[in-house]
Amino acid sequence: MIMNNLSDAVAQFPQELVTYGGNGTVFSNWAQYHLVMKYLCEMTEEQTLVLYSGHPLGLFPSHPDAPRVVVSNGMVIPNYSSREMYEKMYAQGVTQYGQMTAGSFCYIGPQGIVHGTTITVLNACRKYLGKSDTGGVCYVTSGLGGMSGAQGKASTIAGVVGVVCEIDESALKKRYDQGWIQEVRNESKRAYSRIARVQIV
Repeated sequence: MIMNNLSDAVAQFPQELVTYGGNGTVFSNWAQYHLVMKYLCEMTEEQTLVLYSGHPLGLFPSHPDAPRVVVSNGMVIPNYSSREMYEKMYAQGVTQYGQMTAGSFCYIGPQGIVHGTTITVLNACRKYLGKSDTGGVCYVTSGLGGMSGAQGKASTIAGVVGVVCEIDESALKKRYDQGWIQEVRNESKRAYSRIARVQIV
């Protein structure tokens, strides 16, 4: 799971240990990564590895039915939970923002939110357009980094014309190469022309 989170095909900035979201880190630094991998290789079925914001606190005696790893991220008491304090603590290496799935090693990429995005598009068509037939509906959104490749796939599943705007060419190329989006247009006039070929609402 850790190696998946840091794979070049998955992670946003693997060299910086960032999986997605710009700051969703797997560990705060590479020393933590190497220590955790060492512990995982050495541990027995009667030990549990405890991690706090990427810091391996050690292997603790436990039962074979107990969790092998216990993970906690971003634990900050309310009086110190401002953005400024978080950035200071992050710089000091005492906490990290593991996002929802980066720091817990269970990131599964865009497919993790395809279902929810598809349901959102379908329900928006029903509620705001009064349509259960989505043919010809144009869904405009932005961003293809992190989990957002799901928007293109959800458009296809929902049967709408999905237009996803992206300024980062590397994110665009990655999602296109992975098959999350079907076509690329680098000029607005060409994009409008392509959309106009489909009857839109």
